[in-house]
Amino acid sequence: MVAQSALNGMQTNLRRLSDLQRQAVTTKRVNRPEDDPFAVEQGLGFRTKIKASETARDNIAQSKDWLNATDKSLSDVSDLLTRAKTLALQGINGSLGPDERQSVSIEINQMLEEALALGNTRHGDDYLFSGFNINSPAFVETRDAAGQITAVAANGDITGQIVREVEPGTDMAVNVPGDTVFTNVFTTLINTRDALAQNPFDPSVVSAALTDLDTQLDNTLDIQAAVGTKVRRLTVATERMQATEAGLHELLSKAEDADMPEVVSDLNQQQFIYQTALNVNGRVLSTSLLDFIR
Repeated sequence: MVAQSALNGMQTNLRRLSDLQRQAVTTKRVNRPEDDPFAVEQGLGFRTKIKASETARDNIAQSKDWLNATDKSLSDVSDLLTRAKTLALQGINGSLGPDERQSVSIEINQMLEEALALGNTRHGDDYLFSGFNINSPAFVETRDAAGQITAVAANGDITGQIVREVEPGTDMAVNVPGDTVFTNVFTTLINTRDALAQNPFDPSVVSAALTDLDTQLDNTLDIQAAVGTKVRRLTVATERMQATEAGLHELLSKAEDADMPEVVSDLNQQQFIYQTALNVNGRVLSTSLLDFIR
């Protein structure tokens, strides 16, 4: 009975010592479900929320990349339209001769080519302004015998909106359908180019083109502003989720992490107790019946 009691006591001490050593190595108070079932349940809940937040932030990062690329393309379109307005104002000036107006018309034609390239901008392997048809160019052009663009049409349905979950339970359209920007831009640039190249020259036609350029520039700037608002909203959402994740990590740490100073103190104490028990039990268990008879 004495031997069994001593053995049970040492096994209990050894289990406690082993548990403390595990906590010291892993820095975790909870390593197995039986260590603290309630803390394990809490930890699972915190991890699920952290994972959901991380997934949403990944979606936000991808969405911001897409929106930033869209913003850059729209900015380039705005610059083109602004330059086209300047050239059209020069062209409507009666002091320019036919050759000079022709030069202006050629420059605007080059801007039309640039606008077409912007309309078919790619972000990675995807076309920005093709709606759901991200694997195909948004626009196709028709050219005359001289190679000039005479018309630009949508390459299929480019009206679709790509929607992503940017926060748990919150969706956002992250693309700009090409028809909302470029279709009228192409037409306006074609009309401006042709108005400057016409012979005989009619200033009223260029004046009408200038009005259209103003309208398209305002529309492009409005769409660009909306894109910028979405980017700022996603930035704020990212910061908010990062703060939430930090709080969840802190709660997870409180539920599972070990108090290392306390663990070290308990470990030293338990090692002393275990060594003492070994010494005492070694002396007690070595006593035989003959020792009592003597």
